[in-house]
Amino acid sequence: MRVWLAMMFSAAAVAAAPRAVLLHDELGPMETLGAALTKSGFEAAVQEQSVFTPKTDVVFMYVHGDLKPSVRDALIAWAERGGRLIVLHHGMASGKMRSPRWPEFLGVRILPRDAPENAWIVLRGDVDVVNLAPGHWITTHEVRWPETVAYVPSDAPSAEQQLPAFRLRDTEFFHNQLFTDARRKTVLLGVKITSGGRTIMQDRGGWMMPAGKG
Repeated sequence: MRVWLAMMFSAAAVAAAPRAVLLHDELGPMETLGAALTKSGFEAAVQEQSVFTPKTDVVFMYVHGDLKPSVRDALIAWAERGGRLIVLHHGMASGKMRSPRWPEFLGVRILPRDAPENAWIVLRGDVDVVNLAPGHWITTHEVRWPETVAYVPSDAPSAEQQLPAFRLRDTEFFHNQLFTDARRKTVLLGVKITSGGRTIMQDRGGWMMPAGKG
């Protein structure tokens, strides 16, 4: 009986490994992320839109180009039924304006580059990712913050604060992603960059939000 129970617990432990699907149209970054997730105990599957299935524990979405309507609708439905969805970088960039239901679902608006105010712009340089929620599990669990930076939250009016951060060298900063869902989001990360002689800070480095049951 002890041997049989041991076999059952062993099988349960193997089956309990969390599963992650990495949906992409740029393989390199997702292979790197998949390798890191595998080291952390996940079963990571890298999938393109043509074979995507959300039968998993979490979906990482990193589609730079056009998001197929069927895939978009499947992602939204899966999240609203209780799934965990993590949208990365280009997954909510300006190209998604061609699929209006997607930014609406995310509670984000992106204005054209020629808009008179709050135009979308991509800046490049060294970016400080700033911890705006130091007590939150997501920002503290196995995350190191080696820097301390002066930061003024863009939730004005705010005072300058000394906050923990880490620096990403020579990367992109998506400026002017406008929230459209009031206070539904829990903002976790800010971004700070000096580009073209000006310093920009915006509370758009990372957030979490409910989507139906997910």
